[in-house]
Amino acid sequence: MITVDDVLRIAKSAGVTVLVEGCNLVLEHDDDPPANLVAMLRRFKPELVNALLMRQADQRSLITQWINDHFASSPTGVCAHCGEGPRPDDPFVLLFVGNDRGEVHGSCHAAWIAERESEARRALRIDP
Repeated sequence: MITVDDVLRIAKSAGVTVLVEGCNLVLEHDDDPPANLVAMLRRFKPELVNALLMRQADQRSLITQWINDHFASSPTGVCAHCGEGPRPDDPFVLLFVGNDRGEVHGSCHAAWIAERESEARRALRIDP
């Protein structure tokens, strides 16, 4: 009996990366995937979507836990991302993990999160 992992291995060996967005499978490939692989992906689509969504949720949980475990306080009034002080039109976002506290400018928040997630992915060896 063929499993979702078997289908994903077959896709990978054919140079196809299978991703999920919502309820859709997205295929990334350089060359057109073999017709038999496309048929297999269609046949197993519900199982693939479910498995890939579960894996994404598991990875998100691991990344969040890693970020929390490696959170370090920043000095009060200093952005943990850019190192600058207060800005009149760019308030700080306060970050709390346990007893640790940090601040990042609102405009730095997305970049700070992206850097932490990238660090976590590298440390956990999770592909983006």
